[in-house]
Amino acid sequence: MGTEVTVTLAIAAGQAQRAEAAIAELRALIEQFGRDGWAWGAGALGAFNAALARGEVASVPKSLQPLFAAAWRTRVRSGGCYEPRIAALVKLWGFDCMDHLRNAPPPLDLIATALAALHAAPPYEGGDHYGPAPGIGWDLGGIGKGYIVDYGLRLLQQRGFSNAMLDAGGNLAARGVRSDRPWRAGVRDPRSPAHASQLLLTIDVADEAVITHGDDQRYFDYAGQRYAHLIDPSSGWPVQGLRALTVIDRDAARADSEGAALFVAGAQCWPALARQLGLSQVLAVADDGSLQMTSALANRAQIFSNAPVAVIA
Repeated sequence: MGTEVTVTLAIAAGQAQRAEAAIAELRALIEQFGRDGWAWGAGALGAFNAALARGEVASVPKSLQPLFAAAWRTRVRSGGCYEPRIAALVKLWGFDCMDHLRNAPPPLDLIATALAALHAAPPYEGGDHYGPAPGIGWDLGGIGKGYIVDYGLRLLQQRGFSNAMLDAGGNLAARGVRSDRPWRAGVRDPRSPAHASQLLLTIDVADEAVITHGDDQRYFDYAGQRYAHLIDPSSGWPVQGLRALTVIDRDAARADSEGAALFVAGAQCWPALARQLGLSQVLAVADDGSLQMTSALANRAQIFSNAPVAVIA
């Protein structure tokens, strides 16, 4: 999945061997999901996208059908701010792989061509097939990590470990407690150096997900402007105006995809979309470093940042 995954279990005496076995099973699951869910690889989603590229009606992989359905629900609910059929634009901008990162925006005509294909693509009606859809590929990167952390926690619970935290590169979810205390999650400043990360806030979590989208993972800088991997499907260009956006919710897949939609909505419009989607706990970091935070989150977070904070009802 292009990120480091950390698993933390709170275990009782004598459970170490079973815990190691459960983590090994979880690792295999995540590695398989990473292969099957990658839009450009040799796994299930890569084969699906290759069929679309050949002009065929593609079979939606059985293992990914719940994700396809969830992704499309978010697209509809967000008015298109979240768009799972954006793989061609992601690849055009070089965000499909760190080795493909560009040093300047792609030609305007290529952006226009990919955008036209996206706007002409058929909707997903559910079920086993999609297409034909020339020039279209599905990318589940905006929902997949949230989905897999919740799935992984369910697996751990089935193996007898109900007190656990799973963190997939800023996509974190926790269940239960840690030594009779709540799990604690931190949200870092996306522009702080990796060797000296600065926390914006911390929050105690229980049976919740803390999902962050930011411009500090896959990006390039050009002419004084940062271009990061979150692309606005209405323009075909990377979103500007926010450094990061965090959503806290009980459903990690929902927090992931709807958080991506809020990021695309931007610094001015995300509060209205959050209310529309029923998301009550959101933190946004603007380009100037200032913070916007819903009151529900402000009431429970410990804030460390010295930046201006605007609390939104």
